[in-house]
Amino acid sequence: MKEIALNEAVLEEIRKVSEVGTYLWQREWAERNGGNISVDITEIFGDFEYDLSTFPHKELTSVGDFAFPKESAGHIFYVKGTGERIRELVSPHSAGCILRIDDNAQGYHLLWGGRNDPNFAPTSEFISHVEIIMAKQKAGSNDRCVVHTHPLELIMLSHHPDYASNESAYTYACWQMLPEVRAFVPRGIGIVPYCMPGSQTMADVTTEKLMQYDVAIWEKHGAVATGEDAAVAFDYIDVANKGAKLFLGCLASGFVPEGVSENDMQELKETFNL
Repeated sequence: MKEIALNEAVLEEIRKVSEVGTYLWQREWAERNGGNISVDITEIFGDFEYDLSTFPHKELTSVGDFAFPKESAGHIFYVKGTGERIRELVSPHSAGCILRIDDNAQGYHLLWGGRNDPNFAPTSEFISHVEIIMAKQKAGSNDRCVVHTHPLELIMLSHHPDYASNESAYTYACWQMLPEVRAFVPRGIGIVPYCMPGSQTMADVTTEKLMQYDVAIWEKHGAVATGEDAAVAFDYIDVANKGAKLFLGCLASGFVPEGVSENDMQELKETFNL
């Protein structure tokens, strides 16, 4: 399979994805092929001077049952492959691929990676990632990367009947445990009620939540965040999970945490212009 040449900027973004994949595995947040990462590299890719007819083309039906957003036509992404393990992103050419969404947003051309297998396909959640990034960019955000993973304590908290359906309570439970959570997850945490993974409903609601919150929790399933790159998106989930871990640790020790006071929380907000 013919492959494109990658510039240093693209290689650096892929390196960040690989590094974050290792973090997710080490934290036990990515069992088997669980979790996904994708990053829009269109702006840093440079001029596209290749004959697309020389690269494998796949119709949209190979990656899901719903459509790429029309505005994503021509965008170029690096994305983990379907069925691939996050830990295997240490070899980004094998576990991921670079693809270009075609000019009709009806499929994609495989440009690089995927073990040079023309049948290699992106994660089944890729279309939802594209939908999220297109919505962010349309709103003027610099976010280019989506990270989905299974952070243990955030998932545990989404099973708690007092928090699973209450975004304010869920967010505050995490915020109150550490000033850094309030400072570095300033827009809070949104909750996507349990629904079928990979569905249009999940994609739409996740997009809606991430336009308002820093992290979206898929109830009883996992978490999603976006960022300018993989490291930034990971940080949102990592910091939020620290709050959930501390909160649940207090409950497991037999006491309800006192937490940072409302007055101190307000001072943090004003000091850091949150």
